[in-house]
Amino acid sequence: MTGPTRAAAALLAALASLSALTAGALPAQADRLTAPAAMTTSGEVRGTEKDGVHRFRNIPYAAPPVGERRWQPPQPASSWTGARDATEAGPACLQPEAPDMPKGTPQSEDCLTLEVSTPARPGKGRPVMVWVPGGGFITGAGSIYDPTRLVEAGDIVVVTVNYRLGVFGFFAHPELGEVSNFGLQDQVAALRWVRANIAAFGGDPGKVTLAGASAGAMSACTLMTSPAARGLFQRAIVQSGSCRTRHPAGAMGAGMPAISSWHPLSTVQGAGRALAGQLACADVACLRRKSAGELLPYTAGFPLAAYGTSLVPQEPAKVFAAGGQAAVPLLQGNVRDEHVEFTLAVYPEGITAGQYPAMLRTAFASAAPRIARRYPLRGHPSPTAAISRVFSDSGWICPSWKSGREHARKAATYAYVFADPSAPTPSGEPLPAHVRPATAHGAETFYLFDFPDAPGLSAEQRRLADRLVGYWTRFVRTGDPNGVGNTRWPRLGAADRALELAPEAVRPINLKNAYHCGLWP
Repeated sequence: MTGPTRAAAALLAALASLSALTAGALPAQADRLTAPAAMTTSGEVRGTEKDGVHRFRNIPYAAPPVGERRWQPPQPASSWTGARDATEAGPACLQPEAPDMPKGTPQSEDCLTLEVSTPARPGKGRPVMVWVPGGGFITGAGSIYDPTRLVEAGDIVVVTVNYRLGVFGFFAHPELGEVSNFGLQDQVAALRWVRANIAAFGGDPGKVTLAGASAGAMSACTLMTSPAARGLFQRAIVQSGSCRTRHPAGAMGAGMPAISSWHPLSTVQGAGRALAGQLACADVACLRRKSAGELLPYTAGFPLAAYGTSLVPQEPAKVFAAGGQAAVPLLQGNVRDEHVEFTLAVYPEGITAGQYPAMLRTAFASAAPRIARRYPLRGHPSPTAAISRVFSDSGWICPSWKSGREHARKAATYAYVFADPSAPTPSGEPLPAHVRPATAHGAETFYLFDFPDAPGLSAEQRRLADRLVGYWTRFVRTGDPNGVGNTRWPRLGAADRALELAPEAVRPINLKNAYHCGLWP
C-alpha cells in the first residue's frame, strides 16, 4: 500500500503493547543438546527444528534504535556470551493496529531483528532469499512470515526482516540534514548482516535475492537504485509494487490528490517540522525525549520515502527510466485486482453509475472519455468494481509493466499476474459480491508463506501454491524461474509477455494488451 492517508492506512493498522527485546533463557537441558546452533559475528544462537527446517528467531542485526539512537542510522549489534535463545519471535516494530498482525503480538521500538530459516538436512552454499514485509511503510513484521514451504521445497535459506516503520522509520527533519529513510537503512544493515553471517547457516552470501511485497516490493526496487545497497544482492523479487507505483486523484479517497510514496527530502523534512510543531518541540532533542506512545499516533503521516539523499540520491522511477539501477535478474508482478480492497475501504458505501464518470474526470482529466470507453460499466459487476479495475491497472499493474520493460533492457526480467479469485484476503474478510470475482492486494503471499491464524489453502489452491513456490525458488537459485515440466515463463521484452498464475491455468499473456497499458502515461 502507498500513500500518506489515514484512510488508506486503515487497511493495515495497529498494536499497542510494548515489550523489551531480551536474549531470554535457553530451553531445558535435553532440548539444548538437540537444538540447531549457529555462530554469528555477535555470538552463538540456538533455534528450533520442525518439519525439516531449522528456524532461528529474534536475532539482532543492529543495536536497539532507542534514546539518542532514535532517528539515527542503525548501529552494530552488541555481542553476547553463551548461546542466545533464538526459539521465539521478537517484538514487531511499533505500528498502528493491523488486521494481518496476530492478536497479542508484542511491539517495541527495540525491534531490529531478523529470522533465518534453513533446511535441516546438511548443506552449504545454498541460495538466500531476504524477505522485506509490506504494510505501507507503517505496518508489518518479518516475524509473522513462516517460510517453511519455500525452504523445504526449494532447498534455500530464507531471512525475514523487521525494520523501523512510520514516524520511527521514515521521519526527517532539517536538523538531521540528509539523514532519513531509517527503515531503508535498516534493510541495508540486514543485508550486510546476511553477507557477514549467512554462511554459518548454510547460505551463500554471493547468491542473495532481495524480495518483498507491497511496501517491501517498493523497498526492494528502491534499493536497486541505491549506491549503499549495490553488490549486497544478486537478484530481486518485486511483488505488488514497483518504483513507478502511483495512485491518481481520488484513488485513496474522495478529495485526495494523486499520491506517491517517494518525495523530495524537503517534503519529508517539512512533515517532520510540522510534527515538531504539533508536539511543541523546538528541536529533535525534544522529540527524542517524547515516549514512543506519544509519537505512535502520528505514524500514519510518514509512509514517505525521501530521495535526494546519499542512500536514495534520485527518485527511483527516474533511475529506472535512465537505466541506472542494479543490473540484476528481476521477477516482478501483481495480483489482478490490486486496488479492490482499497476502493472498498475508502468508499465503503460503494460508488454509483453517476459517480463513475466524475471520478474518471477527477483522476484523468481530459483522458476520462477515452478511459470510459475502454472500461465501460457494462463490462463490470458494479461501478465499484469498474473503478477498482481502472485504479488497479493505472496505479499498479501498468506501472509495474513499464518499470519491468525498462529493466528488461539491462537484465532478465520475468513478469506475472496472480489471478485466483478464491484466494484469502489480507484483511481477513471475504470480498463482497458486487466486486467479485477479484483477487486482492497481497493475496499471493498466502501461497508462498504460512501465517498465524490464516485460513488454510484448499487442495486446488495448494496445487497452485506448489507452482508458485517452484517458480520463485528456481528464480532464487538461478535467476530464471523455469524448470522441466512447468509452463514456460517467457522473459518480459518487446513482446510484453508475462505469465498469468491462476487455478484453472498457468499461461503466457500479453500484459500490455490484457491490462490496457497503452492508455497510461
